[in-house]
Amino acid sequence: MYLSSRGLGQQYTVVPAGVTTAASIASTGIVATTSILTALTPGLTILGVAAPIVGTAIAALIGIGIAVANAFKGCGQTCIEATNIANQVGALLVQNVNAYTGSPIRTVSMQAGALNTFDTAWKALQQACGNPQLQAAGQRCITDRQQGACTWKASPGGWNQDGTFTPWGAAGSGSACWNWFIGMRDPIANDPFVQPDPVATDASSGAGVSSQSFTSAVSGIPTPLLVAGGLVAAAVLMGGD
Repeated sequence: MYLSSRGLGQQYTVVPAGVTTAASIASTGIVATTSILTALTPGLTILGVAAPIVGTAIAALIGIGIAVANAFKGCGQTCIEATNIANQVGALLVQNVNAYTGSPIRTVSMQAGALNTFDTAWKALQQACGNPQLQAAGQRCITDRQQGACTWKASPGGWNQDGTFTPWGAAGSGSACWNWFIGMRDPIANDPFVQPDPVATDASSGAGVSSQSFTSAVSGIPTPLLVAGGLVAAAVLMGGD
């Protein structure tokens, strides 16, 4: 199933009216990311040995989202460190796309959560780098990374026929234009192998997916508990800039 880069990510980006700081945009958006992924877990009873790996990928996506929100924490209306934050957040978004593309099974909600983390980070970075005090550096913070930018060039990556993903090469490794959207959003949005979310078994009707319950491979913690903890942690971020 193909999901447009203009659809799912924007659908799940939650930035309420009146939110004006990069920190608030980031924390609010990441709460949405964790909500999306938490809603997936009750029905995620996938058969086979891949199930624990999928649980690990979900936990990683939540953790990366929280790290993105933390990167902007304390970044108010006059965030003069925006260009440094861009590098920090860029590294986290690399982890975000790697966690998603590296999972052997990727569902609609996993895709939505990963896209929402990217979209949230981008909106927060635009707010931070839009500070007039940053002048030309703030403008380049956005223009070097936005859709259509070609500041960096690399060898292209992409989805393979066997469902695996070949990452883009390092800067300078090729002649293809690379920016944040090409390298860290499009691989998620354009995943041709994304699957519908599984449906939890309904004991009364026998409907849904019948399989073993799955737990995360992360420290032996059951995935529902790990995800719930991530949701609480993200909610705490809303407490301040």
